[in-house]
Amino acid sequence: MEELGMFDCLDDLQLGGWRIWQNRKFFRFGTDGVLLADFARCRPGERVIDLCSGTGIVPFLLLARGEAERVEALELQPYLCHLMQKSAAENRCTDRVEVVAGDVREVQKLLPGGCYDLVTVNPPYEPVGRGVLGQNPRRELARRELACTLEDVASAAAYLLRPGGRLAMVHRPFRLPEIFRVLERYGLAVSRLRPVQSYAEENPALVLVEGIRSSRREPVMESVLVLHREDGQMSDALLKIYRRERSE
Repeated sequence: MEELGMFDCLDDLQLGGWRIWQNRKFFRFGTDGVLLADFARCRPGERVIDLCSGTGIVPFLLLARGEAERVEALELQPYLCHLMQKSAAENRCTDRVEVVAGDVREVQKLLPGGCYDLVTVNPPYEPVGRGVLGQNPRRELARRELACTLEDVASAAAYLLRPGGRLAMVHRPFRLPEIFRVLERYGLAVSRLRPVQSYAEENPALVLVEGIRSSRREPVMESVLVLHREDGQMSDALLKIYRRERSE
């Protein structure tokens, strides 16, 4: 742990002084985590858990924005759990963050079932066998389904959520047919979708998905979220998310 600590860095979330510890040897959070925290629409008083939490960007954003009173986070890699605990101490919110070190595939041994209003997850996007493995095994766990598959996520969410509870997830558009099938298999009806593309003329690179447990509602396709203007600057829509100036 001491050797890894040499690569720790403290990043400013630009939200009232909140900061988060990360490590340059691991997969660090990107825009997808910020988008997921916004898309989740957490409500005060809800019981929330973030799966595959990494350094905890989604939980800390929800706390920093005042949308969650308390958060839980499940993460497989012990050093990332250590960093989340450091971030909780840094932000003086250790009483509001519970970090659980463990495997999503063993969630029933770790956490109570049917108790959560909201499950968020930014899972590994790439199935095993697609593309070439990178040289950093820690980053590969975040990128590729080596220790957590889409089915593992759906199974865990279905176990954790109360009836009517929501799963909010960010993923790749090419996995959408599989996402619909797997969520339905576990009793999670897709209720909202939002495609995300870098520029207006490009195809979506991400998709935000909400599934509701024990629901039969029809899915709503939200407007495409374009992240950048033609000149490369942030779009107004992305600036609103970063500044938390919701338009609705």
